[in-house]
Amino acid sequence: MKSQIYNPAYIILARVVSVLMSPTYYFFNLFRKSYDFNPKVLKTILVTEYHRIGDVIIIIPVLKSLKLKFPNSKIILVCNPIVAKLASEIGIADEIISFRAPWTEWEWSPFKWVGARALAKKVGKKDIDLVIDFKGDLRNSWFLWQIGGKNSLGYSTTGGSYFYTMPKPFPSKVHQSDHAMELISYLGCEPFNGNKKFNYNKNNSIVLHPGATDPRRAWPNKYWIKLIGLLSVNEKVALVKTPETFGLIQQVIQDGLPVKIFEGDLIEFYHWLSGQKLFIGPDSMGGHLASFLNIPVISIFGSQDPKYTRPLGEWASCITPKTPCGHKRDHWRLCVKCMESIKPKIVYSKVVELISRVENEQ
Repeated sequence: MKSQIYNPAYIILARVVSVLMSPTYYFFNLFRKSYDFNPKVLKTILVTEYHRIGDVIIIIPVLKSLKLKFPNSKIILVCNPIVAKLASEIGIADEIISFRAPWTEWEWSPFKWVGARALAKKVGKKDIDLVIDFKGDLRNSWFLWQIGGKNSLGYSTTGGSYFYTMPKPFPSKVHQSDHAMELISYLGCEPFNGNKKFNYNKNNSIVLHPGATDPRRAWPNKYWIKLIGLLSVNEKVALVKTPETFGLIQQVIQDGLPVKIFEGDLIEFYHWLSGQKLFIGPDSMGGHLASFLNIPVISIFGSQDPKYTRPLGEWASCITPKTPCGHKRDHWRLCVKCMESIKPKIVYSKVVELISRVENEQ
């Protein structure tokens, strides 16, 4: 399995671009006012995490750690519009700013990049004491520099150390949440260990969330049909409707399978999911949300190593192929064939095992 979070080819390209950009920004930095960093007087802290919904859910404990360390500081979160309403609903920051970064969707329109810079300048007028980014992505670092906080903290994984007042080396081979926690540990923050009550609703549904933004993360529809058949003998089953599950839902209806179809937005999904029994899905945001709600989770991974992005928690399990990927594929990390190698009976057995373990400890 691949061990990198970033495509190695992208890292090399980004570092080359960073070197080419460096003289310009070293020059600009000569004219930027410098501030002594004093954690005791941080009035406003801005955090950027606008790539994916799951990325925001993963850093919720990190934002709580920041708030515990700096209770009098205003925490501002910049995130993508899809998750902004959920972030407000959960109350994970004092202020939420929506931002659709063109580079997260591979949009190269110069007008959108100019718009991104304009937003950064607007946000920068809030007189921010500290800006933080966890990704180590050169484009994120550029955006943070445009905001122009008094101090900035982030990783220089793909270059761009000149964009930060406090650049840090990227910790490799750890989970994405640990990347974020290690970064704020430089501020004296400790891991957040909230007392979360285990959430197991025995008489409600096992939730299937087949949707995946990249089809190479997806599990085949025919496998979901087979799994529904196995589960529905003894369990209530619910299927989440997403743009990717249209064909699957049509097949479920055609076959007359006893499945409840959930239709609703992200906020409605959040509240509904909190009352369900167990969650099953591929490597996507749904598993992270279920884990945050402390519901038992089973995540289906292909060739990508779950060590770095898996849902966390005592009742979160992962299913991976029996053998490392040896297939010819068109993606540096994802593999359709590896997903197809995980058969429905394997997932069903994991469900039975996890439910038995949970109920024995209740």
